[in-house]
Amino acid sequence: MTQGNGIAFSHGEMWKTMRRFTLSTLRDFGMGKRTLETRILEEVNSLIKYFESYHGKPFDTKMILNNAVSNVICSILFGERFEYDDPVFLTLLKLINQNTKLLGSPMVQLYNFYPSLGFLSGASKTVLQNILELNAFLQKLFQEHKEELNENDLTGFVDAFLVKQKQESEKPHTAFSNGNLMFSTLDLFAAGTETTSTTVRWGLLLMMKYPEIQRKIQEEMNHVIEPGELPKLEDRKKMPYTEAVIHEIQRFANIVPMGVSRSTPRNVNFRGYVIPKGTEIIPLLTSALNDELHWKTPHQFNPSHFLDANGNFIRREAFIPFSIGRRACLGEGLARMELFLFFSGLLRRFVFQPPPGVEKSDLDLTADVGFTLTPMPHLVCAVPWLYHSPSSSSWAQLRECSVTRKPLLLRLPAEQTESQLAETEQCHCIFIASNPKNQIITKKKMSFLISFLSDPALVCLLCAAVLLAVVYFSTGYKNSAFKLPPGPTPLPIIGNLHLVDLRRQDKSLMKLAEKYGPIFTLHFGFQKVVVLTGYEVVREALVNYTEEFVDRPSIPIFDQIQNKNGLFFSIGELWRTTRRFTVSSMRNLGMGKQMIEGRIFEELHFLIEMIKSFKGEPFSLPSFNCAPINVTFIMLFGDRFDYKDPTFLTLLRLIDEIMILLGSPNLNYFNFYPFLGFLFKTHKIMLKKIEDVRAILRQYMKASREDINENSVRSYIDALIFKQQEEKHKKDSLFHDDNLMASILDLVMAGTETIATTLQWSILLMMKYPEIQKKVQEEIGRTVKAGSWATYEDRRRMPYTNAVLHEVQRFITLLPHVPRCTAVDTHFRGYFLPKGIIVIPSLTSVLLDKTQWETPHQFNPNHFLDAEGNFVKKGAFLPFSTGRRNCIGESLAKMELFVFFVGLLQTFTFRPQPGVSESDLDLTVPQTTFTLRPQPQATCAVLRE
Repeated sequence: MTQGNGIAFSHGEMWKTMRRFTLSTLRDFGMGKRTLETRILEEVNSLIKYFESYHGKPFDTKMILNNAVSNVICSILFGERFEYDDPVFLTLLKLINQNTKLLGSPMVQLYNFYPSLGFLSGASKTVLQNILELNAFLQKLFQEHKEELNENDLTGFVDAFLVKQKQESEKPHTAFSNGNLMFSTLDLFAAGTETTSTTVRWGLLLMMKYPEIQRKIQEEMNHVIEPGELPKLEDRKKMPYTEAVIHEIQRFANIVPMGVSRSTPRNVNFRGYVIPKGTEIIPLLTSALNDELHWKTPHQFNPSHFLDANGNFIRREAFIPFSIGRRACLGEGLARMELFLFFSGLLRRFVFQPPPGVEKSDLDLTADVGFTLTPMPHLVCAVPWLYHSPSSSSWAQLRECSVTRKPLLLRLPAEQTESQLAETEQCHCIFIASNPKNQIITKKKMSFLISFLSDPALVCLLCAAVLLAVVYFSTGYKNSAFKLPPGPTPLPIIGNLHLVDLRRQDKSLMKLAEKYGPIFTLHFGFQKVVVLTGYEVVREALVNYTEEFVDRPSIPIFDQIQNKNGLFFSIGELWRTTRRFTVSSMRNLGMGKQMIEGRIFEELHFLIEMIKSFKGEPFSLPSFNCAPINVTFIMLFGDRFDYKDPTFLTLLRLIDEIMILLGSPNLNYFNFYPFLGFLFKTHKIMLKKIEDVRAILRQYMKASREDINENSVRSYIDALIFKQQEEKHKKDSLFHDDNLMASILDLVMAGTETIATTLQWSILLMMKYPEIQKKVQEEIGRTVKAGSWATYEDRRRMPYTNAVLHEVQRFITLLPHVPRCTAVDTHFRGYFLPKGIIVIPSLTSVLLDKTQWETPHQFNPNHFLDAEGNFVKKGAFLPFSTGRRNCIGESLAKMELFVFFVGLLQTFTFRPQPGVSESDLDLTVPQTTFTLRPQPQATCAVLRE
């Protein structure tokens, strides 16, 4: 796999060189220094905000702890951190986690013992496939660093390696090869993420198991740490009990039990035995960490192992979780910093408790085996902690609170600030719900089960119930022991369609959520559909369960159009490959970069000239569509269209008509009852229009094939055609004609409609609220030099304008939802969702969530401003969705919207047409297209002085 590269599995002179270089570089970039402590504390604060966002709801810490710890190592490797919901970041972590699990699996072990039987091991092939995907991601990242490399301003380990590689480029046998860069980075990323995050997870689980230990840690912190502050490294020496607990967590969890295998470089005489050169050696760390000669109670969790009789911290020689000697973990210093700051920081803010109905004795401390020993899947309850030492009665109240689910108000000392008092008033318990797969059966439950099964009548009744359940779930839901979410009782044939307004499904779903809760089941005809509503539920599903909710369901109209090809309605390897290629190609063509910003400015000029031609007279809002659609066409076709070009006008007309048909109730009926297609006409009309669009696209594909030049890929179509020619001899290439056409068609439709419609809404809202338009123009005047255009980078200095644009996207809820389906059988929030069930994550319910937005149904830019007028990001701002299926054109859309909106308001003031007042302007949606468009209305653009 590594071919002798990297740090962990290389040997000889190469290993010595790489280890020396890596240690030196890591120190240069802060390992063990205060600069890195600051980065870690920033990540701790982000983690705390994430924990706080659950407001009393259960959550799984695995992915978020992975994200936080990984971001620290990313800042050292790449010089930057990732957002927790960044789809690329999540994919990277998912591949690392999967490989960590598989490397400890019996099948991979079997492959290591008998590599000749590799053809039998699917697990080993998956590991290698994941490595290839990681390789592709990192190669792209390395290339970006090469292009932007500044030897006087190195950002991280990768930059330092590239400089060293450049310095030794003339050496014939340099250790600084591309392979070593790849696997050294992978070694650091994987080891630096998995071990520390797993240890912190063990720590939180053990605190729930042993609340008296958790209490003693928090009492110690109260004596050492100032109110409102987080622990720092300098506090560690004053916190012996906390330090002892962290060491005992590492000893007890024993996450790398076998160590990492070594081998003898020569014949070795050791303790009377001769060990031949090349013999594999397993240094069993478990035997050291559980050695009865060194530990008083080796199989118990006992922090006293690291304390003397006076409560002082003591070091123990047998404490070697990082191994020992020249092959000891080179990230030990970083890991110790992270463990202390993450663990103590979380316990400074929260009390971690088990759920109602689960005793601390029920918490399972057995390990889930992989390359590391991880805790079994579990959810966590985090109760906000308020920096004071509670009395015994307060702890009793906390335990009672976990059972009764009643909010708990802790008494504060007189010196507590008003802000802390306000925080206390919101304080409540957060509860854990055991994973159904790991539910512990108590003795009472077991005795009930035995008595139940010993009664023949009850057994017969059980069999009858099972039979009825099988009949009821005959549509394919096989796990009848698990329940679907609640929902209204379906009627024969129509299901719950009588409860849903097909023109505004989003409003109907939100209304039903008020009655049935944030997760409920509907029946659309014969189809069962699970609806997810509200920020917390939708985010948890799409971010924390990204692999489970990643697929698209079979939708008859899209099956006929795309035949499961393309970007949006494909699944599996076809989707992953096409998406990766598209994202990479779009970036190469300038998406999110200054290169495309120049083309947007060029298009802004043409748009302004067109608007000037109206000379202040009314014109329709859809006139704004030309510019953003042309930017998309530049990416797709390599050039812009004149606004009067017949092909351009034909495409605009067809896109408009198709979008209207996609929102038609008749088309929805066809999707619900495709076998009645002969009764409906809408889908036939739409398929004809789609074919008209394809005919135009075929002409561009043909022209690209005739003029393809690998040194001049000018468009997405060029990139696809070139990739297809590259793989023409590959038997199972996914870049066949049907997938090429489907991918282009997807971008033609989605890449034009969304940003064009958002721009219409933004102008309409500025007419509706002229005082907001005026404030935007005043900010533009203060920020942008006369005679210049605002660049996308200027948005950082224009908080009000940025807030307005975000509020436009939130308020209009442009794309209410795009359905998903479960890729595997999924347990989610106490419900069982079988593989393949349709899932609707309602983005409207997120963008209008009353718990996240002060005035969700009003247009209010203050949603994105703090008290000082600074722009603030909001987690519930998800117009582009989130997770692995988020919009691939998000960065392009944000840049377009900002440049067009600011440029237009810089040049014009938009007013209603004569005879129409601001109050007359209609913000309702006349009809549901694929997106929610504004009413057909006109505007007057008055040229500004």
